[in-house]
Amino acid sequence: MRLIAMVCLVGLLLSAPISVLAGKESQLAGQDVANLTEAIAYSAEGFVKKPIFKGENYVILLFAFQKGQRLEAHTIAIDAFVQVLEGSALVAIDGKEYVVAAGEKISLPKNLSHALTAKEDFKMLLVK
Repeated sequence: MRLIAMVCLVGLLLSAPISVLAGKESQLAGQDVANLTEAIAYSAEGFVKKPIFKGENYVILLFAFQKGQRLEAHTIAIDAFVQVLEGSALVAIDGKEYVVAAGEKISLPKNLSHALTAKEDFKMLLVK
C-alpha cells in the first residue's frame, strides 16, 4: 500500500507545473525558471528591450510595446524568430502585413525589411 501511495505522489509531483513545485522563479537543474511576461514591464517612453540569454551564435531578447508603439522598418543579416507572449501586433515583412497574437510565432527572414506596430499592449520573445 505504501508503494502505491509513493508512486501516486511521485506521479503528481512530476505532472505538476514547475511554478507549483518551485514558486515563481527558482533553480531547476541549474536553470532559471521564470514567467517571461512578468520579466519585462511596459514604458510610456517607448518600447522596452531586454536581453535574457546569449548563446554562442544567437541572442534571445524580450520586448514590451504599449498600444501604438512601433519598431521602425529595418533589416538584419540573419534569420530571426518571434514568439508572441501577450497581446497582438501588426508585423510588416517585405511589404506584406501579418497580424500576430499571443501564442503565435512569426519568422523574420534575413535581409528582408520588417517593422512592427502594437495593436494593443504587446510582449514578444525574439531569437536572432
